[in-house]
Amino acid sequence: MHGDDAASAPLDERRVVSVLFADVTGSTTIGERLDPEQLREVLATYFGAMREEIEAEGGTVEKFIGDAVMAAFGVPAAHEDDPARALRASLRMRNRLAAVNAELAASHDLSLRMRIGVNTGQVLATGGAAPGEPMVTGDVVTTASRLQSAAEPDEILAAERTRRAVRGFRFGDRRHLSLKGKREPVTASPVLGGSGDAADVGLSAPMVGRAAELLLLQTMFRRSAVERRPHVVTIYGDPGVGKSRLTQEFVRWAEPQDEGPRVLRGRCLPYGDGITYWPLSEILRGVAGIADTDPPAVALGNIRELGRSLLERAADPARTAAALAFTTGLEDPDLPLSGADPKQVRAQMHGAWRAFFSTLADERPVI
Repeated sequence: MHGDDAASAPLDERRVVSVLFADVTGSTTIGERLDPEQLREVLATYFGAMREEIEAEGGTVEKFIGDAVMAAFGVPAAHEDDPARALRASLRMRNRLAAVNAELAASHDLSLRMRIGVNTGQVLATGGAAPGEPMVTGDVVTTASRLQSAAEPDEILAAERTRRAVRGFRFGDRRHLSLKGKREPVTASPVLGGSGDAADVGLSAPMVGRAAELLLLQTMFRRSAVERRPHVVTIYGDPGVGKSRLTQEFVRWAEPQDEGPRVLRGRCLPYGDGITYWPLSEILRGVAGIADTDPPAVALGNIRELGRSLLERAADPARTAAALAFTTGLEDPDLPLSGADPKQVRAQMHGAWRAFFSTLADERPVI
């Protein structure tokens, strides 16, 4: 092999990845109803939406096969939470499908259902693979595909290794599945919800070396509660130094106080596009009682109800609730904001969030 050929040849390496397979159920029937151009439009809408949700969680779409999607988490870049990313992407895809179906119902009078399988393990990863060539190969890929086939419509099945590699997700009972091509049963569990948030992970070991920082947080909380004024505290440090643990210990101390606070949680994701308001979206979903599996119509209904009950003293509760919903990517058809001037939309959103936090703080301290 010449030197130039060696330099340009793809590099193969073994690495642990999480593979996601998603497939549309009943696609044959849909294909019989539509002509080829219409079917292509439907699949393009579906594939485009699913790609956005996969890439928002840092995954890489390897290929579309007919009406199936295969994605890998861990190539070309590996992350310590790739299994959690794959499960979050699966939940996002399932939620996004409700919005896709609303669009397809209006344009083609049909809706889609989907099954997803997720598996984690060692594969042979090819760097710089040409279009059409596989990025990852191995039994992990095949098993993910078989799990997808074994799932019920609208169900996400995660292999046992994926389940053991994550925290903060809710799973159904384990199943021992006889999959095509597998000599031994494969253990998998349906994914019911969750976010993989570190706050959901139980910690029992004593915290060491953070007494001064914890005392500072406690002092700031007491001061804020007495003065009825907000204070902002930023905790920063290298990965693994204990930022999340310190926050958890502070919340654990604050909750039993005489005037126990309302605790709101939202994450700033380190990857993906269009996630500026992600922490606010998570906070709103928590207060409004919106589950990961709730379709957009249910989520919007919860936010509207929140506006009527919590924001009744706002100048315009309905418009305030619509602005809050828009922050999460939901639009109230009675009070649309997508066509308004961007500056006015931002002003409405900021005003809505000020009213939201002010109202919550009037009831009791908020952290």
